[in-house]
Amino acid sequence: MHREATSRKDRNRTRSVGKGVACTTLAAAAAFVGLGPTAASASPSVVTLYFWNTYNTTDKEFSTMQNVVLKKFNEENPGLKAVAVDFPYAQLEQKFIAAAAAGDPPALLRSDIAWVPSFAAEGLLYNLTKQSWAQPILKAALPGPLSTNYYQGGYYGIPDDTNTQVLFWNKADFAAANIAGPPTTLSQLWADAATLTDKSKGQFGLGIDGTDIWNVAPYIWSDGGSFTNAALTTATGYMNGTATEAAVQQLVNLDTAGDVGSDFVGGSGAISGETGFPKGEYAMYIDGPWAVPTYRQEHFSGWSTALFPTGPGGSISTVGGEDLVIARDAPHLQDTIKLAEFLASPFAQLQMANQGDLAGYSTDSAAEVAAQPYLNLFVQQLKTARARPVAPGYSELDADFQAELQEVLAGKLSVSDAMNTAAQEANAALAAGA
Repeated sequence: MHREATSRKDRNRTRSVGKGVACTTLAAAAAFVGLGPTAASASPSVVTLYFWNTYNTTDKEFSTMQNVVLKKFNEENPGLKAVAVDFPYAQLEQKFIAAAAAGDPPALLRSDIAWVPSFAAEGLLYNLTKQSWAQPILKAALPGPLSTNYYQGGYYGIPDDTNTQVLFWNKADFAAANIAGPPTTLSQLWADAATLTDKSKGQFGLGIDGTDIWNVAPYIWSDGGSFTNAALTTATGYMNGTATEAAVQQLVNLDTAGDVGSDFVGGSGAISGETGFPKGEYAMYIDGPWAVPTYRQEHFSGWSTALFPTGPGGSISTVGGEDLVIARDAPHLQDTIKLAEFLASPFAQLQMANQGDLAGYSTDSAAEVAAQPYLNLFVQQLKTARARPVAPGYSELDADFQAELQEVLAGKLSVSDAMNTAAQEANAALAAGA
C-alpha cells in the first residue's frame, strides 16, 4: 500500500516523530511548511481555504480532488476558494504540528487515522462532539472509520475515506504451480507461499510490505493474536501472547526460507508489493483498493483478489484511511465547516471512491460499488476489518514493534525475546500517551 513519497499504502503506516515542534511567528510557520503567504494574508474579497493532504499525484487521486471535487465546491460557494495542498506522507504530520503550534494551521487537514488521537491529546484539534452540523455525519459513519476519530469521550474528526487490504494473487503463477485458486485459510496461505516460490525466476510466494503493524496485523489478528487489551492500557500478554508469537514466528520462518520478498525487511533496494507483483516478483501480497486503478492504468490484468485467508481469529484485515480534522485555531471556521461537510457529501465521496478511496459512510457503499464493482470485495472485508490501537502512543508502539521484529529477521533475537521487549516498550508508550 505505499508507493514511495505518494503511496497511499505508506500513508497508513505510522512512525515515531518529534513532538512539540514550534515556530514563533506566523511567517516562520509559513516558511516551515513551504507555502509562502499564510491564509491570513489572502485577499479580503476571497477567502482561501487550504486543504492539506497526501493524495497520490502519480495517478488521478489528487487531480480529482482539486479539479473535480474542490472545483464544484468553489463554484457552489462564491467568495470561497478551496485549494488542495499535497505533501509527502513522511512530512505532513510534523508540518501540521508546527503550523498549529504557530497559530497558523490550514483550514482543513486530511489526517492519517493514526495521528488523530495524538493531535487531540496535544490540544491541536477542534472538538466536534457537540457541534450540531457534525451530528448527522458522525451518525452516518461506518463504525470502524468512526472509531479512529474518538479520544477520551469526544470526536475530533470525521471520516474522509476508509480502506482495507485484501489478498491479490497472480493467476498465471498459481496456474504454473498447479494451485486451483487463492488460499482461503491461513494454513493454506503458508503452504502456498512456499509452493509458489521459484528462486530460478526470482519469484517469491508472498510479499509483505513492511514490519509495521499495518502490514503485519492481518496475519496476527487472523491467527488469533493481538497487540493490546481492549482498553489500550497494556500490551503484556497480547503483543507477547502465544497466538501473536506463533503468527510472527510463521512469518519469520517464511522469510528465512526465502519465500517472502525484499519488501518485508525493506531498506535500500527493496521492492514494494505493488511494484513487484505485476512484474512477477510476488505471487501473492495484500493491498488496498488503490492498487486496482493503478493496474488498470498499467494495463496489467493477470491478477484477481480474495478475502484475507481465515485463521483461528477469523478473516481480519486492517482498517486504513484518513480523517478530516479541523485545527483548534483554524482560520475562517464557519467556511471550513462548509468545506468539511461538502467533502463528506455523497458527491465528493463517490468521486474519490472512483479513485480507490472507499467512502467512510454506510449511505455511500451501494453507490460506490455500483460505480466500481471491484470495490465490493473491499466492502465485504471491511465488515471484519479492525482498526489499529487508537491511542496517542500508537506511533511509538508501532515503531517499537517494528524495531524488535527487524531484530528477529536479522537473526539477533528470538521471537519470544523480541516480543517480550516490544510489549514492555509498548506499555511505556501507552502510559506516556494516556
